[in-house]
Amino acid sequence: MKYQTRNKLEHGTSFFISVIVNSVLLLGMLHFITMEPDDTSETTTVMVIDEEEFVELDDPIEEEIIEEPLDMEEFVDVDLPTFETEIDTSFDVEPEVVQTPTDTNVNELSSLLSDIVSPVQMTNLMPGRTSAARQAALNRYAGGRGGATEAAVQRALQWLASVQRADGSWGKDSSAGSGNAGYTGLALLTFLSNGQTPSSAEYGQTVSRAIRYLVEDQGADGKFQSGSEVYAHPMATYALAEAYTMTNNRLLREPLLKAARVIIENQMEDGGFPGPGGNPGYHYGGGGRSDNSVNAWHVQCMKALEIASRTHNLEFPGLNQALQKAMDGMMALSSQRSNGLAFEYTRANSGSRHILTAAGALALQFTGRGNSRASSQSLNFITQGSPPEWGNSPNPREYGGTINLWYYAIQALFHNNPDGRAFQEYNRGMAEALIANQHERGYWNCFTRRGSGQGPVYNTTLAALSLMVYYRYLPTTQANQIQARPPQREQIPDDDDIITITL
Repeated sequence: MKYQTRNKLEHGTSFFISVIVNSVLLLGMLHFITMEPDDTSETTTVMVIDEEEFVELDDPIEEEIIEEPLDMEEFVDVDLPTFETEIDTSFDVEPEVVQTPTDTNVNELSSLLSDIVSPVQMTNLMPGRTSAARQAALNRYAGGRGGATEAAVQRALQWLASVQRADGSWGKDSSAGSGNAGYTGLALLTFLSNGQTPSSAEYGQTVSRAIRYLVEDQGADGKFQSGSEVYAHPMATYALAEAYTMTNNRLLREPLLKAARVIIENQMEDGGFPGPGGNPGYHYGGGGRSDNSVNAWHVQCMKALEIASRTHNLEFPGLNQALQKAMDGMMALSSQRSNGLAFEYTRANSGSRHILTAAGALALQFTGRGNSRASSQSLNFITQGSPPEWGNSPNPREYGGTINLWYYAIQALFHNNPDGRAFQEYNRGMAEALIANQHERGYWNCFTRRGSGQGPVYNTTLAALSLMVYYRYLPTTQANQIQARPPQREQIPDDDDIITITL
């Protein structure tokens, strides 16, 4: 009996212990399953979406909506260069609705600007700015010097990036000091013309900081505040217009609308824009007389605005009329010479102006007058004499310098006939001169006194833009081929068109 009783007790005890152990294990498993994951560890998630994974959807997927969006103010003080995460993505964009501009919340804009994800708009508009198309254009138009010219451009971009100020701006040179919207606009144009955007692996942060500086530099009245107003404003607007065209970044819509309104509302009766002579000179609304060195930048700027308008259905009231009126104003400051049509600075400052004649020839191309008699006569004027040569200037006393002359002339000749003899000869001399005389650090400074006085940033941007004429021309010339973006979902972009935002 004792033996049997002992067995029963041992069996009962074992059963009871087993029940307790299993219960503890069960409770532990339930706690493990229901326990929330620990999010305290710092991780970086990279999502790479292959092109094959993109599909067009008729209806949005509600499950992808983020119920609690991140508070972007938390990222205002983030030091962008310390991040290396890349997000490769693209998405459809709904049709845009034109709205009257309101006051911009600059703090919100600057905090989001480098984070916005936008598909690069290059199809049928900027095909020359993709890597493959750049190479094709260099092979066709660079006269066998494409490898050397592109290497020079890359050295220039590296130098420009190295002297960008901490606030995203550029000044006259690489020394410390306040930024300038004009120099910053030219530098930004140089990166954009090479196909560089906020998504670019090497120069994405450089481009983002430049865009941010210009947006924050814009005052409530729409004017850019740093730099000589009537030069800096069109240069900065030109750059933002191309940035908007290439990225469709909607945060640039309002700054562009305000900047365009400044230009249109301050155009003088003769179509020009104020130069010196008023009080104060070189300021909107300050009086003065029409100056073709100022007018030329406004024509380029308005052409870029027109392309942005036609690409993304963004209306700039009065822009087309102002563009043609500006060309009329430039023509009013021109005169017939024995060797062609010459453009002058002002009515009180006339003479044989090679730089301004080249600028006028380019403006005629931009305003649809490339087949006019005035166009052929102005081109004849600037091609007189020998091809470009370093150290040889048709007029060394001209303001702006010889690199400035080459910048306008090579574009005008290219748009007139890129396969013509005039372009090929001018291109040979210009390209060889710039390639051979680039500083080892990557910058240029003009050999004339008034050219070098503009500083290395000005000369480097214009020289690099001249060497990119082979593939950057579509944004500002072939507007007749530009179609407004249709009001439906966009097609899946090619690999070169997928933007990669680098934070």
